[in-house]
Amino acid sequence: MRMSKIRCVIVEDEIPAAEELKFLINQNEDFVVDDMAINGEDGYEKIMDLNPDVVFLDINMPLQNGVELAKRIYRESGDTLIVFLTACNLHAIEAFEINALDYVLKPVDDSRFAMTIERIRNKIAELKKQDEIPLMLSEMFDKLQKKQNVYRKLPGELNGKIIFIDIKDVYFCYIDEEKTYIKTRDRSYLTGDNLCQIERKAGFFRAHRSYLVNLDNIKELFAWFNGTYKLVMDDSERSEIPISRNNVRKLKDLLGI
Repeated sequence: MRMSKIRCVIVEDEIPAAEELKFLINQNEDFVVDDMAINGEDGYEKIMDLNPDVVFLDINMPLQNGVELAKRIYRESGDTLIVFLTACNLHAIEAFEINALDYVLKPVDDSRFAMTIERIRNKIAELKKQDEIPLMLSEMFDKLQKKQNVYRKLPGELNGKIIFIDIKDVYFCYIDEEKTYIKTRDRSYLTGDNLCQIERKAGFFRAHRSYLVNLDNIKELFAWFNGTYKLVMDDSERSEIPISRNNVRKLKDLLGI
């Protein structure tokens, strides 16, 4: 099976240095450079749009310091790996304090960069393995519950622990950045199931292609626009769930309104 490539974005204001880095990255068949930017603001926009696996980030840049940009990236996309590039080592401590994967001095040494590439491979393999754990446990749990021909709980992961959640305690399930989550009153849990599997197990209402709702835990329903509606859930955040136009009639029938 063909493996997906490790996707990269380079943010570097010195164009020759950026081109040289792109050349080094592309020597590795499992890596690809999606795009490059020459300043922090442009880099931020491209990173948010492309959601790369790795960002190679120069520290001293116009418009926004690389360390500040890294903090901004982590707030928006915690799974993105950061590799800092700099001509001096003055920022090394600050870089590792914000959990950068690596810190490479310019000009980039080929043998040292090979270590960076291997470190990226290992980290991404580790992250993929962590993502597989909820799926494996979900499949095991399915087998146990199928023997009883009933589903009373859904497995979810939080902080490295698998939590078995009573179906009555689930408020809604949703997709975010291609991952599926179970929302209880005040927490969200990653799950290995997709929405179709959860719908089959729990009988929740498919409000939208990205949302399933436990109708026992709704608080309000209101008209939105163009014939669509929104549900307000009775969770701690009073979450608002969109109801697609095609599903409004089904919902009204279920609620008897």
